[in-house]
Amino acid sequence: MTSAGAARRGARRALFLAGAFCAGMLILGLLGYGVLRLFLWHPWSDDDRDSRADPGSGDVSLSKSLRLTGLTLPPGATNVRYYVKANMRGTLVQLTYRVPCGRVPGVLAEAKLTTPVAMDAIGAQNVRHFAERHGWRPDTGTTTALTDTKTWPTTALVNTPPGAVDCSLYLDAFN
Repeated sequence: MTSAGAARRGARRALFLAGAFCAGMLILGLLGYGVLRLFLWHPWSDDDRDSRADPGSGDVSLSKSLRLTGLTLPPGATNVRYYVKANMRGTLVQLTYRVPCGRVPGVLAEAKLTTPVAMDAIGAQNVRHFAERHGWRPDTGTTTALTDTKTWPTTALVNTPPGAVDCSLYLDAFN
């Protein structure tokens, strides 16, 4: 074998390696660009999020999280705020809103929240923390804690300020 043949083979090999390197970099660049575009396009970016969602809420919409946990948002509810987290174990929804006090018994009956519980019960702690983050104070009227008749997946606090027309409901549900 001549040295000219070995030089040509070496040149071809170097050209092949350079081409393979360029092709690999092009593929990696396109993948990186695609991931960046997907990240920037993601429909649940902060600009597209429901303004009623608390900071740190997951990507599950309020309507879907209500459907998953069996809660409902009564028509005419005001001051709606919520927090939702979903993972493989289930969906946690914490929801607060105000409704006329006369509608509260119907809302609670529909949600099957009829069993009174102690305010400091273990099942009521999460909803208490959520309620405190949203302005509830123990000294602002009467507060009642209720749970469903099942195994504590849903708990509610109902706050009735003295002489108020609207009552605040704070709910914590997991499914």
